[in-house]
Amino acid sequence: MALAQYTEDSPAGKILTYLRRNGEATIRDLEELLGISTTAVREHLAHLEAKGLLTTRQARGGPGRPRLVYSLTPRAEDLFPKEYDTLVTLLLREIASREGEERLDALLDAVGRRLAEEYRSQVSGADLEERLAHLRATLEARGIPVEVQSGGTLQVLACPYHDVAQEHASVCSMERRMFEQVLGEPVQIEGTIREGRRCCNFQIARSSE
Repeated sequence: MALAQYTEDSPAGKILTYLRRNGEATIRDLEELLGISTTAVREHLAHLEAKGLLTTRQARGGPGRPRLVYSLTPRAEDLFPKEYDTLVTLLLREIASREGEERLDALLDAVGRRLAEEYRSQVSGADLEERLAHLRATLEARGIPVEVQSGGTLQVLACPYHDVAQEHASVCSMERRMFEQVLGEPVQIEGTIREGRRCCNFQIARSSE
């Protein structure tokens, strides 16, 4: 199982995978797992704690001082692969099968409007360049790499819906209409990653300037 920041066979990766499978672990458990010293285990745990990936509690298991027991934080779950794309693709396929493509497009439009509402609170400015800069910052903060080219072209360098869009081109149309609502300008698609391009190009028409 690949982890976003750690290789599966690294000490940190082994600790995270062990905790996900077993829920909790003591330092002794992790010494046996990794075959390294207590000091070395503590160093790896300190690193993961500093990243906000581990939490601890004290547990008594007989006489003597309480032991620290380590477990994953909710943030650590983000490191593990998810099947969201598969689930969404199957859901859209089922909607199209039961309700038809027109109904699917209408539902995606509704989703796009909700996304636009979220983005609009973070995108403002009297001119298009300022709004594009705010939109870029908002997308980048969500892990979507974006560039703004002169002439009003928004380039999305990695599709946030890549696997879903391969089967449902209407996802690209949803994104285009969402950008229109956020920027307040007509937007055209001039090539997409889905079509084999390096990036998705959204050209803003500047109708109001």
